[in-house]
Amino acid sequence: KQWYQRRVAITAGTDYCNETEELRCCNKFLNDVDNYEKLAPEEQRLNLAQKIYQQCLCDEAESRLPDHLIDHEKVKEVEDKLLGESPRYIYSQIASTVRDYLSGDPFAKYVESKYFTRQLQWKQLEKKPIGKHTFRHYRVLGKGGFGEVCATQSRASGKMYAEKKLNKKRIKKEKSTDCDSALIPL
Repeated sequence: KQWYQRRVAITAGTDYCNETEELRCCNKFLNDVDNYEKLAPEEQRLNLAQKIYQQCLCDEAESRLPDHLIDHEKVKEVEDKLLGESPRYIYSQIASTVRDYLSGDPFAKYVESKYFTRQLQWKQLEKKPIGKHTFRHYRVLGKGGFGEVCATQSRASGKMYAEKKLNKKRIKKEKSTDCDSALIPL
């Protein structure tokens, strides 16, 4: 559940960042660095480090970080390290600078945006318990040995789902007969 909640927050933040080129480049850089530091296997790390450098830090990079975030001394250190082996946290200082920047004015603007409002609405919706009035029930799609499957629609989002209604008495009866037959001595 925590992973999913974090995913909703990340999606809302990513959508906001994609509205401006500067924030999109910052978000791409942080995602690439995160993948590099946490997920990349040792044999792929040097290639991935060079790719991040070419895409985000070079003068002719397509997703170049904004100039006010680039400390040329730190970039030079990264260049030197890329010539040898690539340590895991080669971009940590630059990533820290980008995170500090994003936590300032861009975050304040995000809090005032429709994306943050959407995230708060999702949080409120998430807190509501699911009951029999959460969905609109439509027709029966099929019947099986333990119950039936119905077409339902979420009242909150309008999305359609297939809901499986189980007959609890029948399930208990079937399980008890299975257990009874399994315990019969020979």
